Amino acid sequence: MGGAAGRIAPLSGELTLSFLTRIAVRYHLGIRDVLAAVTDVGGQRNLTGMLYPDSEIHLNAQARARVSALCHVPQHVLEQALPAWTREEPSGKHGTGPAGRLLRGEEAVAAWGPACPACTAARTGRDVPARRYLAPEQRVCARHRYWLLYLPHTSGLPVPLGRCPEVIEAQRRHVRLLHRSPAAAPAFEVARAVTGTWWEQPLPHEEQQWPARLEATRPIEADPNWWKVVARDLITYPETVALAQVLASPRRQQHTLTQARGHLPYRLGEIPTLLAELADQLHRPWLARHLADVTHGPLFTWAHSLVHTRAAPTPAAQRTLWKVHSSHQPRPLSDLLPQPPAADGTPPAPQPKPAKRLRGHSLQAEHAFERSLAHAHVYHRQHGHLAVPKEDSPDGYPLGGWLSGLRTRHTRMPAHQAAVLHALYPWWNAPWSTLWQRTWHQARDHTDTHGPLQSARGFPTTSYSLGEWLYLQCTRYPTLHPEQQHLLTQIGITAAAAAAACPRRRNMRAGAQEALAHARSYTAEHGHLAQVSATTVHHGYPLGRWLAGQRSQQQRKVLSPERQQALHAIDPWWCPPWNLRWQRHYYRARDAAASRPLHPDNGFSDLDDSGTADWLWRQCATYDELHPEQRQLLTDIGITTEAARTAREHARTAPRTPAATSGPDADAEDTTGQARRAADPAPPTSTRRARRAAEPKRPRAPRSRLGHRPDLRPGFEAALAHARTYAAQHGHLAAPRDTLHDGYPLGAWLFSQRNRAKQRARDHLPPSPHLTELTAIDPWWNPPWDTVWQRNYYRARHHIEAGEPYDPVARIPAPSTVLGSWITRACLQYDQLHPDQQHLLNTIGITAQTAEQWPPSPRPRPHAEALTHARTWASEHGHLCPPIKTVHDGFPLGEWLNRQRELAKKRSSPSPTQQALATIDPWWNPPWPILWQRTYHHAQADPRHPTARHWLQNQRHRWLLLHPDQQHLLTRIDIAPPT
Repeated sequence: MGGAAGRIAPLSGELTLSFLTRIAVRYHLGIRDVLAAVTDVGGQRNLTGMLYPDSEIHLNAQARARVSALCHVPQHVLEQALPAWTREEPSGKHGTGPAGRLLRGEEAVAAWGPACPACTAARTGRDVPARRYLAPEQRVCARHRYWLLYLPHTSGLPVPLGRCPEVIEAQRRHVRLLHRSPAAAPAFEVARAVTGTWWEQPLPHEEQQWPARLEATRPIEADPNWWKVVARDLITYPETVALAQVLASPRRQQHTLTQARGHLPYRLGEIPTLLAELADQLHRPWLARHLADVTHGPLFTWAHSLVHTRAAPTPAAQRTLWKVHSSHQPRPLSDLLPQPPAADGTPPAPQPKPAKRLRGHSLQAEHAFERSLAHAHVYHRQHGHLAVPKEDSPDGYPLGGWLSGLRTRHTRMPAHQAAVLHALYPWWNAPWSTLWQRTWHQARDHTDTHGPLQSARGFPTTSYSLGEWLYLQCTRYPTLHPEQQHLLTQIGITAAAAAAACPRRRNMRAGAQEALAHARSYTAEHGHLAQVSATTVHHGYPLGRWLAGQRSQQQRKVLSPERQQALHAIDPWWCPPWNLRWQRHYYRARDAAASRPLHPDNGFSDLDDSGTADWLWRQCATYDELHPEQRQLLTDIGITTEAARTAREHARTAPRTPAATSGPDADAEDTTGQARRAADPAPPTSTRRARRAAEPKRPRAPRSRLGHRPDLRPGFEAALAHARTYAAQHGHLAAPRDTLHDGYPLGAWLFSQRNRAKQRARDHLPPSPHLTELTAIDPWWNPPWDTVWQRNYYRARHHIEAGEPYDPVARIPAPSTVLGSWITRACLQYDQLHPDQQHLLNTIGITAQTAEQWPPSPRPRPHAEALTHARTWASEHGHLCPPIKTVHDGFPLGEWLNRQRELAKKRSSPSPTQQALATIDPWWNPPWPILWQRTYHHAQADPRHPTARHWLQNQRHRWLLLHPDQQHLLTRIDIAPPT
């Protein structure tokens, strides 16, 4: 190789390829010749990658040994001097032998730059360029006044700083800041992102320092536009250091927090102290005015994170505070400059690669943003704002969820997206609730229509709810966000008006008239007010709650005579002196008596309603004990004193039901039992029992073949009639349990019939014959699957019959709707459904072929990643009881498992995720404290540890207080109970 060149020492922090280039110069060879000698395997070069001026090389152990022998420097010295010396062990193209891998770019390798030419010549004795890995504070050579500029596709460019002494002074301040502040390094990165954002914007006419510095450092032959792109970090370096000093100062952080008063900033103008400090440190008095209206960017994100984290010293808060999101980072120079030719002079490809896309988003995300933005424009034209509730989906599009997601991550959005939304509606990401913003728009519209608000008079022109909201804002005015105060000022609520505001007093007379109007309407529909319970809501008005209050006042004798007279005119028995249940039964009996005359001589057995017949017989039995007005009401429907006596006489003389046993022995036994009871009757223990003992029981007929007593058959027929009417209206009998049909609890009745049918099936009994009548009305009145599924099926069928848009393959209706979500689940779970369910789905066009064509969901299965981490952890440690702060491969496994345990406590049955966790570790969520389970696993792994021995001894002493499963677990590690 041309003879010995002596010892060639590396520079501290030098790139490995730069060192090999200097070796090649010393041996009077080309760099390709040295690379071929270092990586030679059987006469071939075992090297991957392309050689460029800004490349770096990684060598394996055998190649490193050759380099060490070539430069006569021990490997441990090379490892200390060359940062990339042992960074990677490439395998090369041939698999074995010395190998190397070439890679390029500041991002792929690390931040580097040219070594100072004067320093390199002094240390090596030769005028040979070199490249070194450089930290931000190492970009300046203060001794020789050079800026060591990284220039992609080249070996770097040393820029003289003779005309820019402020850059050298900034480097000294940067080094001092790194020695004094632990947050100096991340603060510099945030400051670099801020000044990079300012550099990309058009410079204001007040800015004079950057243009002068740009012209002072530009090489004579360099193009000004090219130099403006290349010299970004050089020109902004003094301001970046000054900004980093301000951001890293704890005192200035506390001043910023104090001025924010706990409010998340909406714009930087709300923190004038910070802006004034920046303007003073950067020697730009006009800067505070330019930054006041900024609502996005790295500086706003830092201020927002500072207020959000309260500048807490915890690691999590510090990571949040100093994080620079990808959308805010300056674009690398390699993306902004054209592709140069290779080191061997090969011209670039005729079709150069396009420039990389802006960071923080992708083409798919851009298209999704544009689609959502079009819906936002439509909503803004219709409503005048973008304060959309999270659950709202106007025109079937989940606009509320999309905007809610953007508000959550608005500090990480690309600048152009934030600017478009801000131009459409400035308050789209206000640091207060969207409900507050919607109500403010309602108040503004009211002001435009009805004139200025009169806060001193309690806002008399507004509705009650809006007036109460406005008064609440007046009471909270000093604590509101400054921007909220500004918005309230726009509708006439200034600080003085808020201080003079009076509460909104509701017009009690108007409220009472509204309630009486609803009471009249309810009486006109039902004929009385006895049916009104405390939960009754009539046309959206809580009539039951209001009437319950009036009855309470009437019973306490504090209700006004005017109100008593008004309610008495609506229903004389709105608040009877007896129980309301009696009054409801009376109206039921009155309706039964209106269609046919009552016959007390046969015990009212001819009534269709058996419950009414029983109630009338009880009133006849206790007729003399009733209130006089109750007797008068019964007289109005034909139950007089004589009728009551006739009913009691019929009960005494009616024949008893014959006994089930027969024959001489049974007759003798019955006679003996009757004689014994007659000789020694049991004394009655109460008035009611005495009356029942004196009056014979009503006769009961034997059960029919349908399973009903004859007196219960009319009730079944009445329920069946309601079922037929409901099926005629809705097309099915899959009614919810709380369904009331014409006042009849049809849902509860059908629920009880389904339960009886299922119980007979569980007991292996044939179905009741009378249930065939329900099957004739609706064959699927009692399906073997959930009735909720059946109701959704009928909803889909009615949707199709109504001619609405329907295409399950094209996802119409949309999966975001209730009906579309059910259709989605039906298609995805088609193979798991009951055959009859599949048959029903076939009738509405969902077949097996349709389900197969259904596109899979683009979202991954929930908790799939978490379960993967849980399985990996369990396979490594044998259990799923990690500490809450455990992070496994970047995933917060401990916090996630803790959330799953909290959710399991709230559920009555385990979710699929919890079932999967139980499969991984049956004791992942034990019924005892998780700390006990975690300590048990530690003791199981190392029972000889002093802490484990002490804990196991305590478990022996507390054996009787432990859970049986805890005792079982202890026996598995040979811990026996104390004898």
